[in-house]
Amino acid sequence: MIRCFVMFAAVLCLAALTGCARQPQLTVVNQSSTTLTDLVVSGSGFSTRLGALAPGEQRRLGVSPSGESSLRFEFDAAGKHHSVAPDCYFENSPLYRVTATIGPDFTVKVDVRIEKY
Repeated sequence: MIRCFVMFAAVLCLAALTGCARQPQLTVVNQSSTTLTDLVVSGSGFSTRLGALAPGEQRRLGVSPSGESSLRFEFDAAGKHHSVAPDCYFENSPLYRVTATIGPDFTVKVDVRIEKY
């Protein structure tokens, strides 16, 4: 019993030290000079409303795609509605780190990296 408890505690400590995430991590960066409003990011099996993102602001969140996925961004900026589906690919694995940068012209560039344990 004590041995199981010690092993369980060791696993918890290891997870805390490594920052273990259970889902892909997406960081959205606003490099435009305008606040993005009604920002929604979606992919295969998920849709997340981020609301407003100020110029220079970034937000990180976990997403849970149902298998292989790409991304779509919907937002309002500079008096227009924007719908952007950049070319990207990731899977529902905690190894994926996805960074989406919304540029001054409201295009979206995505960098997908796979981290090793």
